[in-house]
This record gives sequence, C-alpha cells and structure tokens, in this order.
Amino acid sequence: MATRNRVACEDIDQVRVVMEKYPPYQSIFSKMSYGESQMLDKTFYEEEVKRECLAFEQQFHYGVFFACMRLREQEIRNLMWISKCVAQNQKSRVHDSVVFIF
Repeated sequence: MATRNRVACEDIDQVRVVMEKYPPYQSIFSKMSYGESQMLDKTFYEEEVKRECLAFEQQFHYGVFFACMRLREQEIRNLMWISKCVAQNQKSRVHDSVVFIF
C-alpha cells in the first residue's frame, strides 16, 4: 500500500505526507520544513551515519565491518563535494552538503 502511495507522489511534500506515517521516517522529515527538497538527501545521509556509528557500540558482530565501509564511502562523498566546490570557486558552499561523521 505504501509503495503505491509513494509512486503516485509528484513532489516532496506528498512524499513527506506518505512517509511520516512510519516511525523511522518521522524524525527525518521533522528536521525539514515543507518544500525543502535539497536537504532530503543530506538528512538521509546524516541518519545513515548516525546509525552506522551506533554499530561500534556493540561487540562481536559483523555489522562493524559494514558500518566502517559505509562510513568510508561517506567520507569519499564529503571529499568529492569539497573538491568540486574548490574547483568551481564556491568555497562558501562547502558546508552545505558535508555530513560530519564523528
């Protein structure tokens, strides 16, 4: 049912209405105001980093290796964003899309 509702969405506000019914997504969409589509990917990345950092709190499981790999990917995304901003002489926008890991 939720998949059909998401397919019918035409803008970010309709996606928000559909996804706010599910508890894991309520906190993500509560950080955004209506009409803010540019922050959606950054908000999802921040939530992912937060959950991956929690993997290091427990011992003796393989999730730590997966979390380490995903955090490394986020670090690469951050470096790519910073290098693109420097190359385009947009140094004031560096902090717009950087997700802090620790």
